[in-house]
Amino acid sequence: MSRRVIFFDIDGTLSTETDFTVPESTKKAIKLAQDNGHILMVNTGRTICIIEDVIKELGLDGYICGCGTNIYYHGKEIYHAKLPSELKKGIVNKAVELDIDAVLEGPESIYFPETIKTKTVQEIKERYSDIKVNVPVYYKDDEPNFDKFTAWYTPEDDIESFKDAFKDDLEYIQRAEDFIEVVPKDCSKATGIQTFIDLIGASIDDCISIGDSTNDLPMLTYTKESVAMGNSNPDLFDYVTYITTDIEDNGIYNALKHFNVI
Repeated sequence: MSRRVIFFDIDGTLSTETDFTVPESTKKAIKLAQDNGHILMVNTGRTICIIEDVIKELGLDGYICGCGTNIYYHGKEIYHAKLPSELKKGIVNKAVELDIDAVLEGPESIYFPETIKTKTVQEIKERYSDIKVNVPVYYKDDEPNFDKFTAWYTPEDDIESFKDAFKDDLEYIQRAEDFIEVVPKDCSKATGIQTFIDLIGASIDDCISIGDSTNDLPMLTYTKESVAMGNSNPDLFDYVTYITTDIEDNGIYNALKHFNVI
């Protein structure tokens, strides 16, 4: 049996979305897969500081964070695509100027605007504070240490001017009517996979990706084998090579069993 490299989303894949717990069958499957010599990686849009302990306690081999911008393997950072200082300052100043609720995501901290307009962003800040994430405020001309960001806006906000200012450097992903995720050009969950396997000398033919939502499509369509959880958005089903059972119905265990990983 060849060594597989397996990439997992977090919410709805490794952990339940209702109470953020990891099923016992998932924990068992992870241990069996590692005992069999396979490499198991989280692949997430989150930066490392907002990956909860319940995920870190699983003992996976590493993390591809921030949509491919930052990679950790066996406890060490092995890749970091950093935004240029002038670009970071420009993003901060434009967000302040246009009064956009931009949440700047870095490896050590998540930065918030001085005045938060939207209820959702206020709730995000409170939730991160509750799990002991550092949540400093950014001001005009600051250069916080961040790799990607999200922006929440109202119909009155000039979001198009904001987007136009950085269109040559950034990619905008429309996550909801009032919410965009913003990453450096040419960074995604798919590029994160390629960067990682290049660094460790693995082949894309040995990779499996597992996810449950449309933001997982870049990795699900990139690897040779891919899995949609049974609880997935049904839009994924036409793009994957295998549909497993729900997360709480041994979904991860059954997926790894299907591919003879365990």
